[in-house]
Amino acid sequence: MSFSHLLDLIVVAVSVAAVVIVSFYTKHKIEIDERAAKGDRVAMAQQIVAQAVTPLVYQAEKRGGAGEEKMDFVINGLNLILSLAHLPALPASFLKGLAEKAVVAMKQTQVIADTVDKPKTTIVGELKDVK
Repeated sequence: MSFSHLLDLIVVAVSVAAVVIVSFYTKHKIEIDERAAKGDRVAMAQQIVAQAVTPLVYQAEKRGGAGEEKMDFVINGLNLILSLAHLPALPASFLKGLAEKAVVAMKQTQVIADTVDKPKTTIVGELKDVK
């Protein structure tokens, strides 16, 4: 199996996984949105956390540090957002699950971006560098 075949297989597998995750999230997002519209404060908290987790994960990655420090930063940020919005706190396991899901999405996005942005060299480009 050549590298290009392996790369194509990886792209297809990531695409299928993304579709499955998005469809699962969409199904549950509709339920959460309906409950939030009815005034369910826990559903509102879940909506806000789902929207805020990805930017916090990117910010934690930008700040650097060990994995546990980044996770603590994200969890503390989410809890702060909930407290500022006067919404009930959500379980730590729920928040960690959302954070881990956002980390996986961030890494998959980075792998795809690195693959697309990888500079292609040509024979002419290599000859120009040789002196």
